[in-house]
Amino acid sequence: MAGTDYSSYLKIDDLLDLQLPLTPGAHDELLFIVVHQSYELWFKVMIDELQQANRFLWADEPWNALAPLRRLVSVETLLLQHLRVLETMSPEGFLAFRDPLDPASGFQSFQFRAIEFLSGGGKREMLSFSLFSEETREWLRAMSEAPSLFGGFLHATKAIVEEGGEDELAMIAALYRSHHSAPRAALHAVAELMMDHDEFLSMWRHQHMLMAGRQIGRRPGTGGSAGMAYLETTLGQRLYPQLWEVRSVL
Repeated sequence: MAGTDYSSYLKIDDLLDLQLPLTPGAHDELLFIVVHQSYELWFKVMIDELQQANRFLWADEPWNALAPLRRLVSVETLLLQHLRVLETMSPEGFLAFRDPLDPASGFQSFQFRAIEFLSGGGKREMLSFSLFSEETREWLRAMSEAPSLFGGFLHATKAIVEEGGEDELAMIAALYRSHHSAPRAALHAVAELMMDHDEFLSMWRHQHMLMAGRQIGRRPGTGGSAGMAYLETTLGQRLYPQLWEVRSVL
C-alpha cells in the first residue's frame, strides 16, 4: 500500500491555485496576497491554541495552558516578520493594484476578531459589521460567548490564590508577590505569557499602522475607514489592563 504523498497531503496544487491577482502587471500583488493568506492560516492556529489554553485554565490546570500559550506567542513573532516583508513594497507598487481591492479591508478578517474575543477582549459591535455575512456573524457571536483566556485566568486564580477575595487586582497582585508553589508558579507564568500576547498584539498594531503610513500616507482605507488615522486610535488598546496595572501596585 502506497504511503502518504507530500503534495496530496498538503493539497499543494490547491494551495498554489489560490493566489489570483486582480491587476495584470502589478508585480507586488502576489506578495500582498501570499502574506495575507499566510496571516489567515496562522490566525487559524492561534485560535486553536487559544481554545486549548482556555480549556485548561477553566479546568484549573494552568500548567497545561503553558505550551499552547508559548506557541501562540511564537506565532505572533512570525506575524511581525510578515509585516517587515510587506514593507518591501514601494508606495507606487502597492498603488498599482490597490484600487480594485475596494471595499475589501483587513476589517473583514473575522479570525482576527475571534482572536480578540477568545483572548478576553474584542468589541461586540463587530458582531453587526455589515461587511460580514450572516453565517460569519453567527460564528463570531459563538466566539464572543465562548470561555475566554482572561476569564479562565481569573477562574484559575480564584481557585489557587486565596488573597484578594473578589478584588481582581488585589488577587493578581497577591499572585505576583508570591508564586513559589507549583500551581502558583504555573499561574504566574500564564500571566506573563498573557502579557507577551498583549504586548505582541500591540506591537503588531503599531507596526501595521507604520506600514500603512509608508504605503498610502493619509489616504482613506479601502474599507471606508480613515486609514492610518483610524489605526492610530487603536494603539492604546490593551487586552489585559489589570495585568499592566498590577505593576503599579506591587
